[in-house]
Amino acid sequence: MPQKQQKIHKLWGGNFSHLPPQHILDFASGSDVKGKKPYDERLIPYDIAVNQAHVKMLSKQQIISAQDARLLLKGLEEIKALYKQGKFTLSEGVEDVHTAIEVYLIKKYGVAVGGKVHTARSRNDQVATDMRLYLKDQTKVFIVELTQLIFALQQLKKKYACVKIPGFTHHRPAMVTTLGVVFGAWKEGVVRDKMRFKQWLTLYNKSPLGAGTGYGTSFPIDRKYTAKLLGFSGAEPNILDPITNRGETETAFVFTCALMMKHFSQIAQTLILWSMPQFGYISLPDGFCTGSSIMPHKKNPDVLEVIKAKAAILYGALQSLLAINSGNFIGYNRDTQWTKYLVMDAVDESFPGIKVLKELFGALSINEHVLVKACKEDDILITCAMEKEVQQTGQSLRAVKQRVEKALKI
Repeated sequence: MPQKQQKIHKLWGGNFSHLPPQHILDFASGSDVKGKKPYDERLIPYDIAVNQAHVKMLSKQQIISAQDARLLLKGLEEIKALYKQGKFTLSEGVEDVHTAIEVYLIKKYGVAVGGKVHTARSRNDQVATDMRLYLKDQTKVFIVELTQLIFALQQLKKKYACVKIPGFTHHRPAMVTTLGVVFGAWKEGVVRDKMRFKQWLTLYNKSPLGAGTGYGTSFPIDRKYTAKLLGFSGAEPNILDPITNRGETETAFVFTCALMMKHFSQIAQTLILWSMPQFGYISLPDGFCTGSSIMPHKKNPDVLEVIKAKAAILYGALQSLLAINSGNFIGYNRDTQWTKYLVMDAVDESFPGIKVLKELFGALSINEHVLVKACKEDDILITCAMEKEVQQTGQSLRAVKQRVEKALKI
């Protein structure tokens, strides 16, 4: 009888105690087999909210009738329901999310009513407000996840407070420290990352809605009212600033993400080296490694290497954002539309790394017996011995250091 064909989904893993979960595999594989939805689809719920606030303001200010406002708000609720059901999406025939929503309202109520939704407004202030709302939500989620990562690092700091490990400078053994100090250093970096996200919220929690093209409108709008409806702390004090500087909020956000990823990249490289057979300080769980398509013995730290790659992508995105925002003439410039794509990509590349590191830290194995031996090798105790002699004899540090160096030369 012919042998039953075995289904093969991966070209590696037979030597693993357990394979990585799907979200780890997705993290490591990037966009190899999964594509992206249109960028503006992320803005659909925010554009609906902005439209709702705008229509309510137009009615309050008697710019449109209460009846027209009721119809428009009803139509917007229909769009929201369709979106939640996955039935309101964007296609190539529609220019952007703003157009898609207005076209829906015009088809439903005719241009006489549906066409009023854009009264006293430009797509410039509309998308700027959408992006503020989107990034506010993203920032809050980043803060929640970073808080959990900080807690995980704090627990490791306490657990390994007295476990000694070689400290390195220039990739060479330097002095003995503790794992508690190392985990504590990593924690402090993440604490600052969390603070920067909070600072972003403080700086950019103002509504651009009502700025129009940057030069306002002749309609008697109420910008403070729409700002309040949308959950902002207030309206932008100057209407030209948020339009001319569209992209600054995105750049500031990506700067914060880039610094966070810099910390993650340093952590990743350290863990990679510590886990090498030549070091053996730690063991990486199988669930955070991948194998080789040809070498049966391999367990590669791909997840950590991917973190380093994603950090590099963030640095590039930040440089691109700075370049796009530089040298523009005052007022709106179409250049700044590309900041939307860069910041959304930055979210995709950086956010998953928080959860990955948190989970990895929870499953990390510390090989303490290896650390005990390593802390007695490679002259790593010489500096402490030198300092002890200085304290006991009262000699100058320089004199003792020169004598020790001569002895080492022999």
